[in-house]
Amino acid sequence: MSRYSFELVNVFAEERFGGNPLAVFSDASGLDDRTMQLLARQMNLSETVFLFPHESAAARLRIFTPSQELPFAGHPTLGAAAVLHWRGELGASFQLHTNAGLIPLRHHDGIYSLRANAPSERGSGLSRGQAAAMLGLDQEDIALEPVWLDTGSEQLLIRAASAGAVLRAKPVHALLLRDATLRPGRSVAYLWHEDAGVATVRLFYEQQGALLEDPGTGSACANLGGWCALHGQGPLQWRVEQGAALARPNVLYLQVDAERSITVGGRVQQIGRGEIVL
Repeated sequence: MSRYSFELVNVFAEERFGGNPLAVFSDASGLDDRTMQLLARQMNLSETVFLFPHESAAARLRIFTPSQELPFAGHPTLGAAAVLHWRGELGASFQLHTNAGLIPLRHHDGIYSLRANAPSERGSGLSRGQAAAMLGLDQEDIALEPVWLDTGSEQLLIRAASAGAVLRAKPVHALLLRDATLRPGRSVAYLWHEDAGVATVRLFYEQQGALLEDPGTGSACANLGGWCALHGQGPLQWRVEQGAALARPNVLYLQVDAERSITVGGRVQQIGRGEIVL
């Protein structure tokens, strides 16, 4: 039998039981793809992250949802960084390797932050009316036509006309599958609005036939920073609030500097640890 230790953390958590839960297997050496996928399904969290040795980074990350592997996701990357930092294995600045490439990270004053990849954008072909229908809103609730953004994990971004519209959204499953599908098995839409440096956001996705909402999404926050960088909105520092509709408050810190570099950060709370026997 082999034993694999894991830690449970809450990422983007300003309070102990806020944030987005994550399981971190800090030494996954010996686990194959199938077993990691089964373990992620067993954990039944939005993501589970598995850490392996890497020659040029503090660790190599493999990130799994209960249904698939992701090239990059923000809250597993930051949660993994926190676990390694708590063990005294990292300094203030370091790198982690994901399937989307090397991700620079740093820790300062209790906040773990990552620097996202350079953004790319492409049109969605969706009108404001189509986006509104998909989200159960009126056309006036949608400020701009949706676009696909990619800083490591491509997602459909939709700018709402108000924070109230973000919180009122009730997405229609069939329309989300029709209009927000990147590829079979990957359907995702990120609705956002910003006012006076505070962004109110929600992320909806489909998983194994169910329409779900994520409480805190670092990759989508990075994509939001990418949209801002590409549309001349920086430099900026925003507080990004997510999870209100789930009674699971998440706070993310988004920064776009004068060189259009994008940083996403948040606090990580340690919740518990355990062991899996295989």
